[in-house]
Amino acid sequence: VHPERTWANTGARPGDVLILTKAIGTGTLCAGLKKGAWDESGILEAVESMALLNNAIDFLGPEDLPHVHAATDVTGFGLSGHGLQMARASGAALRLNVTQVPLLARALESLEMGHLTRAHRTNHEYTQARTRLSGQVGELQHKLLHDPQTSGGLLLSVERSRAGVILEKLLPRFPRAIGVVTSPQAA
Repeated sequence: VHPERTWANTGARPGDVLILTKAIGTGTLCAGLKKGAWDESGILEAVESMALLNNAIDFLGPEDLPHVHAATDVTGFGLSGHGLQMARASGAALRLNVTQVPLLARALESLEMGHLTRAHRTNHEYTQARTRLSGQVGELQHKLLHDPQTSGGLLLSVERSRAGVILEKLLPRFPRAIGVVTSPQAA
């Protein structure tokens, strides 16, 4: 990989649009699978998501790449932990619209049934002092932000002026915009 063509979790800029390429919920769904709440066919969407390559770059042209200012995978630290790491590395803050975060089928049901991993707790502990919830964020939605992902998606920080074009190229294979980057003072 050419050193000038890599994406790192640093570089997110205020005004950027945040795009998440996969729905979340694999942590709680796999916990439910281990507890026998369902078999693999009962969480087929999650299995297919985990098998989906994070090849978002294949859908973008060379004219798009400079407009992706930062990127991180969303894996074991969940959306909250990896988002926090991106914000810190960029000297910025992230404002997520929780209602726009795509969820895997049965993820909320799995959380309602109490299917949690140790990482749900540790991810919450890791991020709680640096995150703030506002509006109508329910307890289950909050837990999903800490859900550790297996083969999760990418969180991309994209220049606002190109976000629509980039989203159009990524859809329908990859989900949607879920928030914006702000200055730390605006958070």
